[in-house]
Amino acid sequence: EKAGYEADDIIGTLSKQAAAQNWDVFCVTSDKDFYQLVDDKIKILKPGLKGEDFTIIDIEGVHKKFGVTPDAVIDVQALWGDSVDNVPGVKGVGEKTAIPLIQEYGNLENLYKNLDKIEKKGLRNKLETDKENAFLSKELVTIMVDAEIDECIDDCVMGETKFRELDEFFAKQGFNTLRRKWRERSLLLDANAVLDDSSDHDTIENSENKYHFIDSKTKLDKLVAKLEKADLISFDIETDSLERDTCGVIGLAFAINEGEAYYIPTDGLSTGDKKSSKNSSLFDESEATKVWDSMLPFAEVVEAIKPVLENKNIGKCGQNLKFDAYIMNRFGIDLSPIVFDSMVASYILDPDSKHNMDDLSKKWLNYAPVSISTLIGEKKSKQISMREVDPKSISDYACEDADVALKLKNILEKELAKEPKLHALAKDIEFPVIEVLRRMETAGVAINKAALAELSSRISIETKNLTAKIYEEAGIDFNIDSPKQLGHILFEKLMIPPVKKTKTGYSTDVQVLTQLAEIYPIAEYILDYRTIVKLKSTYIDALPKLINPETGRIHTTYNQTVASTGRLSSTDPNLQNIPIRTEMGKEVRRAFIPQDKNNIILSADYSQIELRIMAYICNDDKLIGAFKEGLDIHAATAAVLFDKDLEAVNQDDRRIAKTVNFGIMYGLGSFGLSQRIGIGRKEAKEIIDNYFEKYAGIKKYMDMTIQSCRETGYAETLCGRRRYFKDINSSNHNLRTAAERGAINMPIQGTASDMMKIAMINIDRLMREQKLKSRMMLQVHDELVFEAIPEELDILKSLVVEEMQNALKLGDVPAIVDTGTGADWYEAH
Repeated sequence: EKAGYEADDIIGTLSKQAAAQNWDVFCVTSDKDFYQLVDDKIKILKPGLKGEDFTIIDIEGVHKKFGVTPDAVIDVQALWGDSVDNVPGVKGVGEKTAIPLIQEYGNLENLYKNLDKIEKKGLRNKLETDKENAFLSKELVTIMVDAEIDECIDDCVMGETKFRELDEFFAKQGFNTLRRKWRERSLLLDANAVLDDSSDHDTIENSENKYHFIDSKTKLDKLVAKLEKADLISFDIETDSLERDTCGVIGLAFAINEGEAYYIPTDGLSTGDKKSSKNSSLFDESEATKVWDSMLPFAEVVEAIKPVLENKNIGKCGQNLKFDAYIMNRFGIDLSPIVFDSMVASYILDPDSKHNMDDLSKKWLNYAPVSISTLIGEKKSKQISMREVDPKSISDYACEDADVALKLKNILEKELAKEPKLHALAKDIEFPVIEVLRRMETAGVAINKAALAELSSRISIETKNLTAKIYEEAGIDFNIDSPKQLGHILFEKLMIPPVKKTKTGYSTDVQVLTQLAEIYPIAEYILDYRTIVKLKSTYIDALPKLINPETGRIHTTYNQTVASTGRLSSTDPNLQNIPIRTEMGKEVRRAFIPQDKNNIILSADYSQIELRIMAYICNDDKLIGAFKEGLDIHAATAAVLFDKDLEAVNQDDRRIAKTVNFGIMYGLGSFGLSQRIGIGRKEAKEIIDNYFEKYAGIKKYMDMTIQSCRETGYAETLCGRRRYFKDINSSNHNLRTAAERGAINMPIQGTASDMMKIAMINIDRLMREQKLKSRMMLQVHDELVFEAIPEELDILKSLVVEEMQNALKLGDVPAIVDTGTGADWYEAH
């Protein structure tokens, strides 16, 4: 694997390397995209279905499948498309139409040159309408054969198999099927092989439990009466898909005591989906009637359990409970209070470990839960919906989930209690913020599709302009997206001195192009081209597709257990990576608008919060003094660094100081500084040495943090959040220094994360206490975004600033919050 490349590209590159060395190459895959690689030396080894042999696909086999030679496969696929891989193709053109077209015209480019020769008007219109999609599809299905990878095929040599180490690895990772197969193989090769069985786990078959199936109104009433008397309930739902905005709830599981749980099967229907298990082809008519009769009406179940799930005196726990809470909220239930989440608790104990229920159960309970594949099938392509599974078969699986979550709660709570700071972090920050995030996700954000469409058009024009400029500088047209072609143009045709080479050719990564851009305009154009092309595909064209048709808004998912420093991340869409350094990037924020056009977007952003936290933690007088006086911190740093009066500091001085200020927090060294500001390494070292001399508190903090981490194995925030660095004492220089950089940054970035979460919890509480109708909408890095009702704006702004500034006291260092308002996020920010 390599960042920035798909596995297909690496396989393609290695395959062509090997073929060039006269190797016989077999790509083991069922993916038809690989047919394009086939030649005299490269073949496909296609795995058969269970019990069937492999099939070898050669040039003749490609022709039999696609009707064309391998080099034209991508052209057929460009027309045909592939919905599974999100390749659009030409709408209405399938296999039977695509193959003859490419057989006649040879490739996509020639087909479109001769579009007027196609007699069928309907087909011609389809091709004209979806021309852009056709060429996009060709680009999507084309496998790179010149990926910038460091290894070559000669590096891929099979060594001796170490069965014991392999067995331990499979056991640790939970690769049970592979473990079983390799155990059999090891015994075949070595009859005396002794493998450790100590990692085997208990299962539902050899454990005592009382799991109850609640299939009548009488049983439901008795369960509710029991739940009402509980202090704590472990809760889990079963859905017919993982699409939280449209899935149906087909069952609910509860546990109060370890080893005992209850499952309520329901006829719950998803939004806009009126199918039921009664109509499923999985059951015959008599079975379907029995299955249907065992289900309780979802509305009846909701009415019965709503008071319990909303009872503030009954705590709720579970695994990834925010997911369940979000879905239940769709049906009018506010799941609260959430007092424990085993996934989040595991993250607090060790953020870099695995947090899914299976791994947690094996690690802490020595128990292997039932796999969902036993219910819906192993192969993804053939998996059925949980709606199609007999509810009685689901019951033990669902009860086990609730039971295991309760057992994990009981053991992980004890683990947290061993460290008072971690226990407080969980109780006061991480668990309370779950409900805040759920409310934000439910609120969502409205998107201005027209603004994005207009921006998309502008970017398309700008892309063409940049392409023309690049071609003009190069003196030739070429594939700008091909690193190999780009490397050839830059370093061979234009004779630009290469900055960095890999085993496969010249590097054209961001670092290289940034360095070249100061001298060569073509490098700057390519950087701009890459930026806007990625912006268009990742946000401008993608955001409208993520709008929920029911709510008209985008509902991102905030992840608590991903970033090791405690920062929140988001997915679908990822709001953390919207670029704001370029004007085009900033303009994406224009599309984030209030749902009600009369409302106002309010943005509240911490000002240089990580630098302020660093000043407080380091207790450096100069930094603290500059912040107390309200000075421009980077200009003040420049004045100290270069022994100038503040008024004499120029923009270049400030730029260097800013780079050092932020870079120091991430362990920036002399080489990194020299690269970023374009100076010699010796001069960069002098600047850093001078910085540490002038800001002795920062140097002391860094040294003490590294030393403490070497002794304890972790670095921690002001609130006690920990991150472990296993390589901090490594003999490998690269691993050790990377761990040192992480240890330096963790207390600062992690404290900023804690501070933001505390502010969010307090703001959310006060907004609800004051019954404000405005909504907290987004959290991105150090910024909170709200949709404010005009008459509440002044109250909300005052409340938000007050709570953000006072979330965590930083001694004499003031926490400053900048606010802005507008008709959209761009204006407000």
